[in-house]
Order: sequence, then C-alpha cells, then structure tokens
Amino acid sequence: MAILETVNLCKNFGGLKAVNNVSVKVNEGEILGIIGPNGAGKTTFFNLCTGTFPSSSGKVILNGTDITKFRSDQIAKLGLVRTFQNLKIFTQLSVLDNVKAGFHINTRTNFIDAVFHTKRYKEETKMVEEKACEILERLDMIDIKDSIAGTLAYGVQRKVEIARCLALDPKILMLDEPAAGMNPQETQSLLQFVKKLNSEGLTVIVIEHDMKFIMNVCDRI
Repeated sequence: MAILETVNLCKNFGGLKAVNNVSVKVNEGEILGIIGPNGAGKTTFFNLCTGTFPSSSGKVILNGTDITKFRSDQIAKLGLVRTFQNLKIFTQLSVLDNVKAGFHINTRTNFIDAVFHTKRYKEETKMVEEKACEILERLDMIDIKDSIAGTLAYGVQRKVEIARCLALDPKILMLDEPAAGMNPQETQSLLQFVKKLNSEGLTVIVIEHDMKFIMNVCDRI
C-alpha cells in the first residue's frame, strides 16, 4: 500500500527544470533509496514533498490526502519529516534538549505559560522530558543524554538529528545524504540504526551517494 505518492511532480527555477514529471509510490514499511548525480534534483524532490518549496505542478499525496499546497509544519504534523544535507542540530545544547526541541510543534504552551510557569507549562515540560528520554532509551542513546551535542563525533550528531525527528512521531522519515562525511565505522553504525528504525515500523526514504550504504539498507532503489 502506498503511504506517499507523487504524481507528475515538477519544479522549475526560471528555465531550469529541477524536477520534471516525477511520479513515485512509496510503500508503507519499506526503505526506498533515491540515487543520482549531483544536480539531478534529489534534494529538490524532498523539498517539494515536505513543503519547503512550492511545486510548479503535480501532486504530493500522503495517506490519501493531497498535501501539495500544505505548509511544512502541517506536513510534519501529518507524519512526514526529513533531515537535511547539512547537519542541523543545536550544538551548544545537550542531546536531551535537542530531542526535546523536536516536540515544539505538538505542544500548547505559550509565552504566558512559560513566564508564569503555569500548570500546563509544568505538565508539558514533564511530558516532553519523559518522551524524549523514551526515544533516547529506544535508540540506545540514553547514556549520552547530558552530553553537549557539538562535542560528539559527527556520526553520533547525525543520530541526534534523527532522534529529534522522531519526536514528531513520524510515519515517514526522509534522510538527505545521512552518511555524507562519515567514516566506514560511522556509516555501518548508521546503517544498522536506520534498519532498527525501519524494523519498528517506520517508512524511510533515503538519498545517498554511498552505494554500499544504499545497496545494504534499501528494499528498493
């Protein structure tokens, strides 16, 4: 069953066709690999699916809902989340605080709650901390929860970014060149990490130039 589908998806930048009539069906529970040379439009395709860029034409359908014109935060709430080519974590914060930041879309606390430490603020703060710890426990990362993210090895920082994505309780995780810049040991560790997430029911779409990684982790390319 297709959990995500694009139909004749296009994106033009002036006279440049970055994405040209791309139709893809992503099956629930699979790991799908997307490969191609630099400049082929792979990241632009991710940007269209997640609402980072508006499409020029075509459709993006998530679980039967046309999300083509949805904002990125609306799409994230529906369970489609992504990482970026360039690492985007809060390097000065702890691992736990990075994961907690991922819950912001689904919390109701406002500025007044934060200033006056209302009951809602206290309850949500406790809930977020507990759920963030559950994610780190599940990923065997609880022992580094208090470590400053920027001091960790690059491969571990990538895992922190993915862990933060899991705070959104995604149905589909889109990984944009997750193994870029990693040494062979880090790449192998990431490969097992992605397989573990998939075994728990997460659908994964991955862009990667490391063909050994792609061939060993994907169900379909």
